[in-house]
Amino acid sequence: MNTSQGFNLLSTSIFICSLFFSVEVFSAEVLGAEELGAESTANIDTSKLGDIKAVKFNNPQVMTSGLPTEPQFAQLAQAGIKTVINLIPNDNPNVLANEQQIVTQLGMNYHNISVDWQNPTQENLAQFYSLMQQYGDVPVLVHCAANYRASAFYYLYQTSQNTAPSMAEALTPWGDLQQSFAEYPQWQKLIEEATQQSLTQSSED
Repeated sequence: MNTSQGFNLLSTSIFICSLFFSVEVFSAEVLGAEELGAESTANIDTSKLGDIKAVKFNNPQVMTSGLPTEPQFAQLAQAGIKTVINLIPNDNPNVLANEQQIVTQLGMNYHNISVDWQNPTQENLAQFYSLMQQYGDVPVLVHCAANYRASAFYYLYQTSQNTAPSMAEALTPWGDLQQSFAEYPQWQKLIEEATQQSLTQSSED
């Protein structure tokens, strides 16, 4: 074999190796994108979650509920929940003291927004909207103590996105809405103000 033939053989070998490397990289990128896409469109497996307090399955990616027990958080992780948003203030007697540790050790994201039952605020809602926009493409649990705060906040988020069902359908954990709003006027005020803001924003858009 002369020098020219050897050079050509070496060049061909380098080209073939480069080609195989490129194919491997491309395949890995496609696979990674498919896995990411699968996660972003994953649905919650609701089959074993029916015993969670005041649970409501709003759509395949979002559920709201009262406070789960520690074993139920493990079930939630197995069911595909990726993010837990807790609306109970830390000083509330109903809190699960080590909830953040439980949730994060199970591999889920955890966020707490301290929503004062007596004084829910637009600032609380803004925090919640931001989290939902950040995590809304993967399975999310929004919970409080009895699914009053959680169902109201998620309903208002849906309203802000123009995807809300009727208020009666969204707030089923509240029972008789007229009676509940008469008992908790601070929540009726929050809901009416936030709904009006969403309507105003929609008309401006």
